[in-house]
Amino acid sequence: MAHEETVNVIEPSETANGMSKTIDQQLIAANAEIDDLKMQIAWLERSYE
Repeated sequence: MAHEETVNVIEPSETANGMSKTIDQQLIAANAEIDDLKMQIAWLERSYE
């Protein structure tokens, strides 16, 4: 008696693809905000010198 495994391939749904794009957009926006905050901190540090 041979053992057989069934593998179900799960295709990403349109919703999952949309969520992934949304997450990527959020990550890009967050990185832009971090860069902006770093520039603000650098400006504040210069003003105390």
